[in-house]
Amino acid sequence: MGSMKSIAFAAALAAFAGGANAEDEHGGPPKIVQMSFLTGNWREVKDGKTTEEHWIGPVGGLMAGTTITYSDGAKTTVELMTIEVRDNTFVFVARLDGQPTTVFTLKEADNGYAMFENPDHDFPQRVIYTFNGEDTLNARIEGTMDGKEAAMEWHYTRIAK
Repeated sequence: MGSMKSIAFAAALAAFAGGANAEDEHGGPPKIVQMSFLTGNWREVKDGKTTEEHWIGPVGGLMAGTTITYSDGAKTTVELMTIEVRDNTFVFVARLDGQPTTVFTLKEADNGYAMFENPDHDFPQRVIYTFNGEDTLNARIEGTMDGKEAAMEWHYTRIAK
């Protein structure tokens, strides 16, 4: 890891130790740098389908991300995402083509782990990210679909862009 990434990651680890609504050391609101473990370009190739997540930030008080899923002969899908601070906590805001914007509130966070939740959303109700070291990031969505527990997972590897 480069020195700037190491510093950002160390800051994120220290900040997450305080919990979901971690305040800075002066008791102020959470700082978006706590989510910088997502920064970078990530890819999973599975069952003939490629999914990429690209996160930039923290910039201007938020993280900005895009998920692109594509394969031969299938429609390419794009999701735009932000993570920002609202009402003194982090929120994950998802924008999928043709669907209303959905906001998930941070419920759990610790050392490169963040779980956002919106119990009123159809599916998913939870969005979870786990940073597993310099070159791996796991993403998971889960909740109830058609009355049954359901989940989808992505195991990303860092890529150069």
